[in-house]
Amino acid sequence: FGQGAVVIAVSEFLRRHPQLSIDLQLESRAINLVEDRIDMALRITNDLDPNLIARPLAQCPSIVCASPAYLAAQGTPQHPQDLAVHNCLTYTYFGKSLWQFERQGEKVAIPVSGNLSANESLVLLTGAVEGAGIVMQPYYSAAPLIASGQLVTLLGQWQPQGMGIYAIYASRRQMPAALRALLDFLVAWFKSHPRWLSLKEEKN
Repeated sequence: FGQGAVVIAVSEFLRRHPQLSIDLQLESRAINLVEDRIDMALRITNDLDPNLIARPLAQCPSIVCASPAYLAAQGTPQHPQDLAVHNCLTYTYFGKSLWQFERQGEKVAIPVSGNLSANESLVLLTGAVEGAGIVMQPYYSAAPLIASGQLVTLLGQWQPQGMGIYAIYASRRQMPAALRALLDFLVAWFKSHPRWLSLKEEKN
């Protein structure tokens, strides 16, 4: 996300405001804005910290996929409930993950688990390519691997739960003008920039 979208947006912002400087840090952990002296964080999440201010930037659709080798060996799930008996690759911080799906108003939530978890999306995708199991990932991240045939889309009639992309900051009152300008720019960028829309909407 940082390499495929954020740095592109930030570079465009700096071209418009060459007098400004930005220190862009990419982290897999949820940082503490105050302790780490971060002005603003971008997070993909459905679990917002109520003590921080969050401004929505975009929606991030998800997709479930696995390698052809894994499916040949373990079978192809036909319904979200089938995932409960498959090896699912999950995020470290989530423990036993609950994957949620919707189809024509019908909603299901399936507890999944597996023998590999990680705190980094690309690690889980690489594990899936190598046949370790099934992943649920942001579509923009998995799309190139699906296009190349290294991963196969699963449960096509079911829509996995997407996630929100938010700008997170600590205070409106003391927000510097430069930070406010960046925030407003990001809202507009995610709403209309062809690069982000191509990453986000190919699935649709």
